[in-house]
Amino acid sequence: MLRGLQQINTLFTILVFRELNCEQLCNLGRSHLNNTSISSIYVGTGDVRLIAENAFNGQYSNYLSQCAGTKQDLWKKTAWWQVTFKSLSMIFKINLIFREEYFRHEKYYVFITNETVSPEELNALNPVYHDGHVKPSYQNTIVFPGGHQGLQVYILVNRTVNDENHGNYVELCEAEVYGCIHVTYEEAPGCKCRNGNTMMDDQNLVLWDSRIAFGNGNVTLHCYKDYLSIMNLTSQTESELESILEACDGKQQCTIPTSQNLKDSSISFYCTDRCVNEAYNNTIPVSQLMTDSGLRYHTNVITEFSALFKSRELNCSDRHVLTKGNLTLQCQREGQWIGEAPVCNITCQEPIHDNSTTIRHTPPFSNYFVDYSVTYTCRKNHRIVEGNLTRVCNKRGDWTEDKPVCKRCKCPCERLKSQNFITDPQELHNRIKEIEKELEINKKALSATVRKKTCAKDERKSAKGIGSVLGIGIIVFVVSIIVCSDIPMLYRHIRYGP
Repeated sequence: MLRGLQQINTLFTILVFRELNCEQLCNLGRSHLNNTSISSIYVGTGDVRLIAENAFNGQYSNYLSQCAGTKQDLWKKTAWWQVTFKSLSMIFKINLIFREEYFRHEKYYVFITNETVSPEELNALNPVYHDGHVKPSYQNTIVFPGGHQGLQVYILVNRTVNDENHGNYVELCEAEVYGCIHVTYEEAPGCKCRNGNTMMDDQNLVLWDSRIAFGNGNVTLHCYKDYLSIMNLTSQTESELESILEACDGKQQCTIPTSQNLKDSSISFYCTDRCVNEAYNNTIPVSQLMTDSGLRYHTNVITEFSALFKSRELNCSDRHVLTKGNLTLQCQREGQWIGEAPVCNITCQEPIHDNSTTIRHTPPFSNYFVDYSVTYTCRKNHRIVEGNLTRVCNKRGDWTEDKPVCKRCKCPCERLKSQNFITDPQELHNRIKEIEKELEINKKALSATVRKKTCAKDERKSAKGIGSVLGIGIIVFVVSIIVCSDIPMLYRHIRYGP
């Protein structure tokens, strides 16, 4: 990134040196003028004639006598001013200064033609610029970065006249048309396009400027098919510079109010591509950095884009850190940024615990990203009573579980060594299920179930008593029957003998 910035600064220095010392541009209206004309000439007090050539006298002024102006004509549909050059030229910049404190040039058009045309033929052509404001600026600077070929330049005011007090006017106090030509005349030395090229410095970037003519009113800057990149303001007033940046930077056209402090100041700018200020996830814009001729200063104006030779400074959002890319991006040609897009990832803050009761085993780090875990154990003669001894950084940037809380054992801890204290609810639930399974009765092994299928010894006292009485009774009964059956035979033996 640093090397890229150094290369840009080197390129910038080369470009500034080249553009500020460029010899090929000149004011074509003063050095390459063929003729000029105006739709009508206003004649004031003392026979002061506001002829078309007054727009090329080199005076930035609000005095009526130094302007080119048309007379009041309530029924004339158009008012116009035009300049024709000696040959087809390449035009890069037009600076127009109208009469101060009047807005009679409202909604005017600028045409550049490749051949000589009449004002009536302009209806079939497309203007290169149109100011649609009801109260237009007194000063307009129009830049054509790639050049625009032209033989004539027209300023046209064409409004429908409905008010008897308002006609169509052109009140042009100064016109500066900067460009180069393809042939060299003695009257225009140094105006030849370099090496016959029709593009300014082979389309290299050019630092333009616009000197503010008046201390009130507005100034309009316009880049034809390109975007403004405001680089400097000679007044160096920070508040005024920021207001200009907010109004102009990155726009094709902008209008800014002037002040006595800004009068005769110069605004330096480029017409170039623009880099879009993309929104990157989890980042916060800080400022845009401006670089001009070695001067570096910040502005807090955060717009939707940045222009060339500007850089963006970003910060990661709260609880995020940069893990990839760059937080400073430099805009370059083709609307591309130098520097890799920043990637900011969420982190957890340093986890806390009580060092007097708890030992942390995971070493501390500067950043704790998602899924990072820390582990603890309780110190000797302590046991955990709250929280968890393992914590993990989640996607919200928070630690899972509560911080571990260990307390000193009230009874000798040796008695607790064999005990397993379960603090995890899910683990406790699983353990209860295991104990319930171990204590569950096997109904198939019960005596009641077994007696239904086979005989078995009954050890109950009641069962033993009943068996004894019943058994003796049966034996006595059987013996009695046997004895009784032998009594008659015993009687005969006793009476009669064997």
